[in-house]
Amino acid sequence: MRGFFGTVFGVYFFVNFYLFVRLFQSLARTGALRAVACAAILIFSMCFPAARLLSGRLPDTTIRALSAMGNLYVAPMLYAFLLTLAADIYRVLNRVFTITNNAPPYPAEAGLPAVGAIFAISVLIAALGGINAITPAVKEVDMWTRGDDGSAARAPHTPAFLRIAVLSDIHIGGNTGTGYLGKLVEMTNAGSPDIVLLPGDIIDGTRFFSDERTVREKVEILKSFQARLGVWGVLGNHDYYSGVSDSEAFLAAAGIRILRDEAVTIDGKFILAGRDDRTALFSGNGRMSIEDILSSVPQTDDGTQHPIILMDHQPFDLHEAEQCGVALQISGHTHRGQLWPLNFVVSRMYERSYGEYKRGDTNYFISSGAGVWGPPIRTIGRPEIVVINLFDN
Repeated sequence: MRGFFGTVFGVYFFVNFYLFVRLFQSLARTGALRAVACAAILIFSMCFPAARLLSGRLPDTTIRALSAMGNLYVAPMLYAFLLTLAADIYRVLNRVFTITNNAPPYPAEAGLPAVGAIFAISVLIAALGGINAITPAVKEVDMWTRGDDGSAARAPHTPAFLRIAVLSDIHIGGNTGTGYLGKLVEMTNAGSPDIVLLPGDIIDGTRFFSDERTVREKVEILKSFQARLGVWGVLGNHDYYSGVSDSEAFLAAAGIRILRDEAVTIDGKFILAGRDDRTALFSGNGRMSIEDILSSVPQTDDGTQHPIILMDHQPFDLHEAEQCGVALQISGHTHRGQLWPLNFVVSRMYERSYGEYKRGDTNYFISSGAGVWGPPIRTIGRPEIVVINLFDN
C-alpha cells in the first residue's frame, strides 16, 4: 500500500516539476506575470498532498480547504501536462523533420500565447468534466443466470427474474453532497427495482462523521430508497479508511444491510453474498474466500442451488466467482479511470475494468460508479446507476 501511494506521489511530483520548469521558461519575458504564475502552480500543487499528509494535524476547516483546492487543481494539471508534453514532442519532431517552416526554437514572444491556450483548454476540459460528474445516467442491461442469454427459450415480454439497481462508489462525505445524493435516490426509485445493491465505497472520509447534522441528512435521504427486497451493500476500501465501526453504524441507521463475508437467501429464490473488501487483508483480520462464504448456503428441495449474486468491491481474481458457480458478480472501485486517459492505465490493472463481462456461466458487471473520488470531475464516461434485469434461464 505504501509503495502504491509512493508511486502516485512520485508521479504527481514529476508532473508538477515538469509544468513548473516549462512555465518558468515560457514566461521568460513577462516580468511579474511569471512570478505570479509560478507561485500559483507551487501553491496549488502543494494542496493535494498537504491535505492528505496533514489530516488530523491541522484544523478540519483548513484540511477541507486544502482538499478542495487540491482536488480542483488535479484535472487541469493533468490536461496542462498532456498538452505541454504534446507541444514539446511536436517541437522535437519539427526540429528533425521540419514539419513547418517556422523551425524551433520559436520566438520567445510565442510563449505567452501558448501558455494562455494550454491554460484555457485545460480549464475548459475540467469545467465540462465537472458538469459531467453531476449528471448521472441510468444504464440498463439484461443478463441471464447462466452463461447463454436464454433468448431462444424466453417468451417475448417475459418479466425479469430480478430487477437490480446498482450504485457503486457513491463516496458520501467526499464530493457527493445532499442534493446529488437525493438525485441518485430519486432516479433509482424511478426505475422500480426489486433490490438496491451498493457494492462498496459508500462513504468517503472520517471528517464526514464529525458533522452530525450532515450525517442525519444523509441518513434520511438513504432511507428513502424504495425496493421491496431492501437495500444491501458491502464495504469498500474507502469505507475501511473512514472507519469500519462508524461506517457500519451510519449504514445501519440508514436501513442498509451490510454483508461481511456472509450469504443470505432472499425471497426464497436467490442467494445474495457479500465479501469483505481486500483492504481487510491489510487490517490483520483477513477475509474469507468465496467458497467459504458460500459453504453454508443450503440447496433447494430438488437438490439444486438458487442463483448466486455476489458483491465484491474490487474486481480482482474474477476466476474465483466462476469456479464457485456464481451467477452474477457485481463490483466497482475502478471508476473507469474517471479522468481520460487514466482509463487506459486502469484497464491494464484489471482483467476487466468496466462493463459487462462473462467467464463461463458467470456474469460480471463492473460499474464506473455513481460518484467520483478526488477531483469532482469526470472526463471518461458518466456517473451511473446500473439497472440489471436478471432473467432465469
